[in-house]
Amino acid sequence: MKHFSLPGFILDLSSLWQHSTELAKFNPLAMFQKAEKNLSEKFLNETLGFYHWPEKIPELELLEIQSLAKELKSKFQGVLICGIGGSHLGAASILEALGTSDDERSFPIFWLNNVDRNAIEKARAFVSQRKVATLLISKSGNTTETLSGFFHLSPYLDPDGIVIITDPETGELRRWVNAHQYKSLPVPSNIGGRFSVLTSVGLLPLALGGIDITKVLQGAQNLKNHLTSLSLENNPAYFYALSSFWWDKEENHNVQYLMPYQSQLKLLTDWYVQLWAESLGKKDSKGNAVGPTFVGALGSRDQHSLLQLFKEGPNNKLIGFMDLAPPAHPLLVGRSPVSAPQFDYLTGHSFEELSSKALLATKQSLESAKVPTYTFQLKALTPETLGAFILFQEFACAIAGEFYQVNAFNQPGVEEAKQLLRSSL
Repeated sequence: MKHFSLPGFILDLSSLWQHSTELAKFNPLAMFQKAEKNLSEKFLNETLGFYHWPEKIPELELLEIQSLAKELKSKFQGVLICGIGGSHLGAASILEALGTSDDERSFPIFWLNNVDRNAIEKARAFVSQRKVATLLISKSGNTTETLSGFFHLSPYLDPDGIVIITDPETGELRRWVNAHQYKSLPVPSNIGGRFSVLTSVGLLPLALGGIDITKVLQGAQNLKNHLTSLSLENNPAYFYALSSFWWDKEENHNVQYLMPYQSQLKLLTDWYVQLWAESLGKKDSKGNAVGPTFVGALGSRDQHSLLQLFKEGPNNKLIGFMDLAPPAHPLLVGRSPVSAPQFDYLTGHSFEELSSKALLATKQSLESAKVPTYTFQLKALTPETLGAFILFQEFACAIAGEFYQVNAFNQPGVEEAKQLLRSSL
């Protein structure tokens, strides 16, 4: 049974192994050993930095992030954050998951992550109505959409509140910092944008949103310590990566969903989609196009719109569910406002129970149709849990890259589109 208890969450892959006779018989140890060897070499020579970053982040940099957040919150009435993709989704998804309503009222955060006219006009209204700090986030330092939004809004911005988060040595934004003495934080050169949530890219926005970033990092470190203590034969990150790979390559289930049943986790699935899709959708070492199509959905909403397709449409999908452990103080449904005995079955139940049972009913319905599923159950929505979940997904995605024999850390397709956009302007 592939059922794992990790710091912050439980992962149940058992259904994936029960529904594949060949996978159940497969001994993955040699495959795991090869992936571990390749990744260990990259971690050791510091080609890759994301996995060890939670313990290696310089104490002075962490203190600077915390101090800068405190300073900006004392001098300004909110913050505009200009960033796209990996410069936006990670931190925004954690803030949404943890619910920063009290802090948002006193220090609102506006994310400018698209450059359509409506988004720009809303951003302009936001910065025109209050004195705001500004975070400009781009690892490369030349992201066209991010820069264009910043250029348009710059007349409304206080230069003393501008903070640039970019590569420590190269790129146009780093030259700006050096030439004009803007406040700045580095993105480690060996950590790509979609793997950068636990660097200054994510940590400063989280700190501005009132999140204890030391707890986020501690959760990630707890996860890493746990995985390091396990043998390869018992490491859930390797089994999670293998399950995705196997069902894609061997069982032809190349559409893979992650479906939380809590609204505040939907943005986290958008981050998951970027992480896995941009990392694995590549040409492999033999020139073959590989990588599943990753999709985010939301239960129960999308259960009512997609379940028919999942159950009776083409059986090419793998469905991952996300749920929360029951809280100490559940919210009760209550009684019908009119006499309706046929609805009494709802009385006495909580919304948390209703949500979890909707997930279970969907899972059972899919499994009866032989649609493969797996489940994450988060023990609670805390900074520690989300830090652990983030690092787990990043590490498992890196492992899957080794299985597919692709470079999980570049994005040539994205870079081509960036170049075409710049050359067209």
